[in-house]
Amino acid sequence: MGTELTGRRRRRAGWIAAGIFLVLVVAGLAVVSQEPSLAAHGADFLRGVIGDKAVASLETALFQFEDAIQRLEYSLGLVTPTVPWSGPIGTQVAIAPTPIPTSQQTPVPTPTGALQQTPVPTSPAVHPPPPVTPTTPSAWQPASLEPMGTLAGEGIWSPYIQDAYGRTVGYRTYLQPDKTRPILVDVVAMDLRHTRLHFVLGTIEPYSPNGPKRSGLIPPPDRVPGVLLAMFNGGFKAVHGQFGAMADGITALPPRAGLATLAIYSDGSVRMGAWGTESIPPSDMVAFRQNGPLMIDQGLINPQVNSFSPADWGYTIKSVTPTLRSGVGLSADGSILYYASGPFITVETLALAMQRAGAVEAMQLDINWYWVLFVAVRTNGESLTVEALDPKNMKDDLNRYLWPYTRDYFYVTGLP
Repeated sequence: MGTELTGRRRRRAGWIAAGIFLVLVVAGLAVVSQEPSLAAHGADFLRGVIGDKAVASLETALFQFEDAIQRLEYSLGLVTPTVPWSGPIGTQVAIAPTPIPTSQQTPVPTPTGALQQTPVPTSPAVHPPPPVTPTTPSAWQPASLEPMGTLAGEGIWSPYIQDAYGRTVGYRTYLQPDKTRPILVDVVAMDLRHTRLHFVLGTIEPYSPNGPKRSGLIPPPDRVPGVLLAMFNGGFKAVHGQFGAMADGITALPPRAGLATLAIYSDGSVRMGAWGTESIPPSDMVAFRQNGPLMIDQGLINPQVNSFSPADWGYTIKSVTPTLRSGVGLSADGSILYYASGPFITVETLALAMQRAGAVEAMQLDINWYWVLFVAVRTNGESLTVEALDPKNMKDDLNRYLWPYTRDYFYVTGLP
């Protein structure tokens, strides 16, 4: 009798534990969906309390549960992929030159994340805005991509970012590399012949206990209308891989041999490859960021994209777990920088999309909701405003990189 009673109690306790876990999963999904910022910072807090492994397991359960529901809905025809942005698709439009204020002023961010309209003087720009003279926008446009799904407009590039001359220097499109899910991967192509890429170390991450203080801020000369064109997220925290990072002569973490490295040089050129190879020479390098192995190497997808090893992809969640992911890549001649992101995708799905877009070298950047962010910077009089690449999945603290920020990130400026 006592053994039977004990068995009943254990089963009851098991059901109660399962019920509590289900409630936590549902609550977690609600928080991730409605308050990604709260969920992201909450996960960081939990890592310090219960450890990376426990948080990684919880994240895996949350994302796999929501993904299973989404895939079921898609298989039943209840949901379909939708175009991530409005506006003309694949149409080259003439953009009038953007007036540049002669006062060389920049807006002051407020604590709420909005941009205060009161400008303050700044030092002379490193890349001075060009004179406002009518010019004809360039005809540069990437070739249309072969669709991977059936959504109208897929693979057709549309104008997205213009410089002060009115040249379209950035295009965007979307791809559906996974036909089992109602998701799209958004891709941005930036013309590095008329733009310059920069890297900023966060005030805290990548964490370096004995390193010098970092501002975490875009230099004021670059943070002005007509110069600053776009900003996007960096990579994992130091604790998730100790991946190398350096900017402006400050090395937060030393490079690790063989890892994917995005390097920026003094002449403005950008290269990508495995550290220690001829494709990444250290001379004249002004910044670099590592974040695991290459996803794409010399045009081929790395078989490691399905690896479960934290040493490969950082101690977050398994690389095959669908979540919001981002990546960066380069064209064969190094003239086009690709940024890609998408919700509920694996590393392999991200790599497939970037390969189709034209990247011959590519690496993963940060993952999970809130941390993945790409914004185009717009001019509003003498102020800066931002526009999210994917408004549905990028919706919190869009101005974060206009402030001294705790995490590392990249930004793009125009050239005369």
